[in-house]
Amino acid sequence: MNGIGGMGGQRDIAAQAAEWVVSFAEAGSSVDERRAFVAWLKRSPVHLEEYLRAERVWAELGLLDPERRIDVDALLARTDTNVVDLGNFGDGEHVASRTPFAMLAGVTALAVVLLSSLGLVLMPSGAGGDYTTAIGEQRTVRLADGSSVELNTDTRLQVAFSETAREVRLLAGEALFSVEKDAVRPFRVASGGVVVEAVGTAFVVRRTAEQTIVSVLQGEVAVARARPASVRAAAPDDALRLLAGQRADIVAHTMRTRDIDNPEAATAWRGARLVFDGAALADVVAEFNRYNTVKLVLDDPALSAERVSGVFDSNRPEALARFLEHAGIVEPSRRASGRIVLVPVDALGPGRTEAANACGEEDSGNGCSSTIRR
Repeated sequence: MNGIGGMGGQRDIAAQAAEWVVSFAEAGSSVDERRAFVAWLKRSPVHLEEYLRAERVWAELGLLDPERRIDVDALLARTDTNVVDLGNFGDGEHVASRTPFAMLAGVTALAVVLLSSLGLVLMPSGAGGDYTTAIGEQRTVRLADGSSVELNTDTRLQVAFSETAREVRLLAGEALFSVEKDAVRPFRVASGGVVVEAVGTAFVVRRTAEQTIVSVLQGEVAVARARPASVRAAAPDDALRLLAGQRADIVAHTMRTRDIDNPEAATAWRGARLVFDGAALADVVAEFNRYNTVKLVLDDPALSAERVSGVFDSNRPEALARFLEHAGIVEPSRRASGRIVLVPVDALGPGRTEAANACGEEDSGNGCSSTIRR
């Protein structure tokens, strides 16, 4: 695709990302175009983030009217009566043509009309509300103060903003909070009996049945124990302070802190990736099951202790099954009733300690890059 310029600011990158999405949607791509696209993605993590965001918007818009029951041309004609020419607004530059970024923005605006036509209500992100994701779903919510929350799979949270406080209750799942500074209104996240307070920072909170995990990506947060119903109490002076690159695991009345070994792995889920470094197979299976309705099942508890390192697509549990099969750990998997059952092989060759690149040709570069350690 021609016309992709230099890196530019984030707005320029977002426009370029939209152009790539539109280009791929309208026609097939050549080898040179795919190479140019890969080179563009590698320029910075922002490029990948903006492309995934634009692609997600495009995909979600396609779900609004999959059977093409709505006459889009008629809807566009209907909206023309509500269009006001603002002229040269903001920086004074005149937009001479409709760029793909503008096209994507226009399609997003049209989505409001489509939602209304389909009998749905488009709720604005803002001062309060309940937000959820289904298994395998992720979404980003822009809050009224400019902060954002990225909800991971199977997550539920409540937001309540007032003139004196910004409060979020994480009821289940995991979320990444990017907080705008506001010294007057502290930003607090409650997860069970834990309260995390930040001023301007980025951090991840994950809540499970047994524990809460807080990982700080930027800035600093204070972590304190609190009654489950309490969010408003300010962090006490003796609250645990976490800096960027640190995490806290809170179980019952115990808080353990350590450095984040791989910060990129902590948020790899934003790109639909799972990263493991010597993780027990039982934990790997549990993590995959968070993201998929098709569940992995270990037929024999002896498999739980196998150690796995690698990078997988979170939505491809079959890639993990094939990897284990190629590594000689399990028999060819069988799938039935929404489950992939992993059965250990009867016997392993003596002295087998590692199977590198055990993904197989069909998985190379497509959801599996891993090793097994015995």
